[in-house]
Amino acid sequence: MSAEGTAPASPPRRSRRRPGENRERLIEAGIAEFARLGYRGASTVVIAERAEVPQPHVYASFRTKRELFLACVDRIARESLDAAASDETRALVSAFLLQSVASRHDAEVGEEVFDRLLSPLLDGLGPAELSDRIGRAAIARMGFRPSG
Repeated sequence: MSAEGTAPASPPRRSRRRPGENRERLIEAGIAEFARLGYRGASTVVIAERAEVPQPHVYASFRTKRELFLACVDRIARESLDAAASDETRALVSAFLLQSVASRHDAEVGEEVFDRLLSPLLDGLGPAELSDRIGRAAIARMGFRPSG
């Protein structure tokens, strides 16, 4: 009790989140952490902190770190495929780069990223057309301008 005889005020309670909001926050935080540190370097503890979600909620929403990573991949794939309607090159390069990063950290996860991201974007392209397209897109993405 305070000097005036009243109980001290308790800290304000955080309002409850909508159903699924913690999952969405974890995916957004996961995308940032996996991009920054790769699959093996990212920590679910840090992802939970970044998402402002208690750490046990990571495993309440996703059974494993891999499941969280693949949910992040699915989100990027969906956004990339949506963007492909207006900018197919950007989607292709984004998927290619993500697959490359994932493969570097874990070959099995890299294969799954390829199946989820690149395969739908590349369906029907031959190897020569594919490499030419990726090369041109990567050069454009890096802002390279040939001299001459």
